[in-house]
Amino acid sequence: MSVVIEKVCMTAMKLHSQRTIDPAAGSIIMAIGIFLLGAIHQFPFLDLHVGFTFSAITVLLWVIFFFLFIRSTLTKTYRQSLANSYISSFGLGTWIAATSVIGDLIVQRAPQYLSFVEVLAIGNVILWIIFMAFSIRQFAMIFRERKFTETHGVILLSTVSTQSIVTLLLNLNPDFEPAVIMALISIGLLLYGLSFILLMIRFGKKFGTIHELKNTDCIIHGALSISGLAMAQSGYFSFGTLNAFWLLVFSFFIIIEALEILRAIQRVKQSGLRDGLFTYHITQWSRNFTFGMFYFFTLTFISRNTSHDLHFHVEIMNIMGWLVICLLVIQIGNWAYNRLKAII
Repeated sequence: MSVVIEKVCMTAMKLHSQRTIDPAAGSIIMAIGIFLLGAIHQFPFLDLHVGFTFSAITVLLWVIFFFLFIRSTLTKTYRQSLANSYISSFGLGTWIAATSVIGDLIVQRAPQYLSFVEVLAIGNVILWIIFMAFSIRQFAMIFRERKFTETHGVILLSTVSTQSIVTLLLNLNPDFEPAVIMALISIGLLLYGLSFILLMIRFGKKFGTIHELKNTDCIIHGALSISGLAMAQSGYFSFGTLNAFWLLVFSFFIIIEALEILRAIQRVKQSGLRDGLFTYHITQWSRNFTFGMFYFFTLTFISRNTSHDLHFHVEIMNIMGWLVICLLVIQIGNWAYNRLKAII
């Protein structure tokens, strides 16, 4: 434990020397946190022996990253860059989603700190309101400047951040004001519809170019998964509605990831295995999060509908558990290799 924390602190010192942090760096916390909330429970040995320790380390990383993010926003050039980056600036939504994941993780792993999570939730709601105002401005700029063909899955973080607020509020209080919960879920779905239309315009104009698929486009199914999770946790939706929604998410998951496999095959043919598949980019964490979120949505749906025959869903969940942990190990290894290569 002490060795791991020492390595985390050493990494933090190196990050501290940087002037700014990537706006989407919160996706790292999202990816690791959602694994600790969901898929790790499929592996009892890991959950029992390292679950709490990894959760504590993830919270520590969030504290460090969030401090660096706040420090970055105090830089005028950083703020100007975000304001002028109509699309990539949606990556700011990772900080709201990451904070919600941290709150959910503390509630699950250390409920004695519930009062801290309550304060965290208030701060996160304030950040979400600011981000919503900023997102509306950025959406307007996309339409005004006609940047339709430049959009990618990152704009769906408007939905992800919104639904993450729902899950945080419901984890704090399952009986939270129904009108507020339904309003937030509806806002998230409306933002999904808007973002999806923009993405379809891009796909329509660049149809047939497999390389046009971006790492963040997996959020097409990931944003639906977290919407499904919010709907399932709320308790306001019937089994039939949730099952139909799960099937929709599963269909999108299969389509998007099948396209991603085709893209990966072409990249390997053109650039080789290492450069084709293992060139690190921060947007790759989005896939870890979306896989983990689909698992967590499925787990929650199954656990709240035990009276129904969900054998197919259970089988899919068990397969997803292995995919989530394998992809996370690969991604952490890829990140570590990239950091080591940068130092050497």
